[in-house]
Amino acid sequence: MPKSWLKAASTVQKAAVGFLLVGFLVLVVRNAWLSDDAYITFRTVDNLIHGYGLTWNVSERVQVYTHPLWMFLISAFYFLTREIFFTSLLVSIGISALAVMLFISSVARSPRMAMLGLAVFSLSKAFVDYATSGLENPLTHLILAGFIWVYLEARATRRWFGGLALLACLGMLNRLDTALFFAPALLWALVETRDSRALLNGVIAFLPLLLWQLFSVFYYGALVPNTALAKLNVGLIPPAELRRAGLAYLHNSWQVDPITLLTIGLGVLVPLIGRAWRRLPLAAGVALYLLYVVRVGGDFMSGRFLTAPLFVAVGLLITTDSRWPAVRPTASKVFGVVLILVLVAVGLNAPHTPLRASGAIRADADVSGWIRGAGVTDERANYYPNAGLLPALRTSGTFPNHDWALDGIAARERGRHVTVKGSVGFFGFFAGPEVHVVDILGLGDPLLARLPVVDPDWHIGHFGRRPPGGYVSTLETGALEIADPNLAAYYARLIHVVQGELLDPLRWREIGQLLLGHYEPLLEAYAYHRGAHLVRHLEVTNPYSHPYVYAYVWNAGAGETFLLDDASVAGRSYRLRWTVTPEGVHFEGGHLARLSSIDVLSDTELLTMGVFFAPDPALATYAIYERRYWFRLEGDRIIVVQPALTWYNPDAAAGFWQERDIDNVVRLLASPDAP
Repeated sequence: MPKSWLKAASTVQKAAVGFLLVGFLVLVVRNAWLSDDAYITFRTVDNLIHGYGLTWNVSERVQVYTHPLWMFLISAFYFLTREIFFTSLLVSIGISALAVMLFISSVARSPRMAMLGLAVFSLSKAFVDYATSGLENPLTHLILAGFIWVYLEARATRRWFGGLALLACLGMLNRLDTALFFAPALLWALVETRDSRALLNGVIAFLPLLLWQLFSVFYYGALVPNTALAKLNVGLIPPAELRRAGLAYLHNSWQVDPITLLTIGLGVLVPLIGRAWRRLPLAAGVALYLLYVVRVGGDFMSGRFLTAPLFVAVGLLITTDSRWPAVRPTASKVFGVVLILVLVAVGLNAPHTPLRASGAIRADADVSGWIRGAGVTDERANYYPNAGLLPALRTSGTFPNHDWALDGIAARERGRHVTVKGSVGFFGFFAGPEVHVVDILGLGDPLLARLPVVDPDWHIGHFGRRPPGGYVSTLETGALEIADPNLAAYYARLIHVVQGELLDPLRWREIGQLLLGHYEPLLEAYAYHRGAHLVRHLEVTNPYSHPYVYAYVWNAGAGETFLLDDASVAGRSYRLRWTVTPEGVHFEGGHLARLSSIDVLSDTELLTMGVFFAPDPALATYAIYERRYWFRLEGDRIIVVQPALTWYNPDAAAGFWQERDIDNVVRLLASPDAP
């Protein structure tokens, strides 16, 4: 095992390292905060401690957390304190301190390298931001510290491999995608032991993960968290668009926090330069994880997914020593000094380094320097005024005092009811167990997570769904009132899994059918239209006394528009039929004039079917109702996400758009795709 430099270090060197460590901890405390997403897990923690099980809504078994180990750790402390805000922050700060101290005392090769590590951690906005936040990052860092420390031990034995495998197992229990960090090093270590029996040790070490997966199927009826279903079920979003979002996520980090990506890049390159082949698997793990981050589109929390790669990269840098075959002792010392100077200079020069821009100072307020990508935000600065540690110490009363938390308290006071929300962390926790929260992002809802994204204005990690017709009333009454027969049939089976008795044979049969995908055709029939054409029969009813009535299809800056009537009265109805193909649209129905036309469709924009009512043909003002379809073209076929989003503007062309039900004005008739 690498020998600690502490025994040989001078008092001055120890004091310098200690000073930097204290400085790092001061920065962490100064920036300590909790995110709305953390409170999604905290609601489960609260339900568990109060006897409602590992649930989000107490009537359903749904896994809304991706970090079981972190969730159980927070639960243990919450059980003792019955207070979540300060408890979770103190746990995060303590684990972050432990991870960094283990790294600098046991992994670093020298005081100089220990100071390098502390300087990078202190100057990295991402690392300081997510040393707290209430998410699992600190525990991931601690497990990675232990893994790298054990991995660099010289003796390759069965016991050594078993220890590595156990640490990897714990890391994956804390967040499954960290397997990408561990897999290359575990494979190298297995080969290095040259003992086939080491594999058995590894299998035994991974039993906790296997047991958790079995429990997940037993309790939740699923192999992956509900949040994974919601975030991976991206509907019509093409993989190339997600990759662009992932690259924008990295670009965002490079613009506002360059020391993070620079350190990651150097950490991957240094083992190659020094021919330190045993460290290459760790570098490969970092590279694999970055590719994964790009593949999934990054994240909306700037820097969150880069703290673990940074931690491993720092480990690769601070283990630099003169024993590398390609590096002479003198060159190694010079390299170390130059490395420290370069990284410190880059970190200090960044406009949003934690030394200069902490607390509520927003990096994303810098329009010229912030790469927004697919909705990347400075989450720490966003929530810090209402969920930061130092503001909490200066505030009396409820904290976090974010509007969503206050809305949750108001919802709790209303008593038992069902509500539909978009941002559900603070709200759900403070609303309490009697409020059933329907999460339109799908993170906490077992049905919506399995439906495709319907909102084309998505942000990464925020893929909007809409509650199907009759779904909310189903939750309110307990009777199956979902309007679509295919979706109703699917939900009738899903409900056995998430609400049924754990040992009910029918529940286990439905779990098997769901896992094998036997009910996917029911979802497909509800959620998508696929075919050579899209047909929609509409009944339009004039809700005004406006005489002029128009119907149109709009796409790619052009409209197929018809004047239906110029002498209409309130309550008059019109039936019409639109047939849409990749080549254009066809209209059937009574009309006075065709005013404009569309040529070939483009799936770079929505397909909108609408009507508007005007008092005169000048169209200075009118009321407009739209059904907006997200679609893709595949050769001569059209794929459409169902149902459409429905919008209304009573005072167009000015006025404000409102998303609302428009069936009383534009009703979709039965058998819409009948020829």
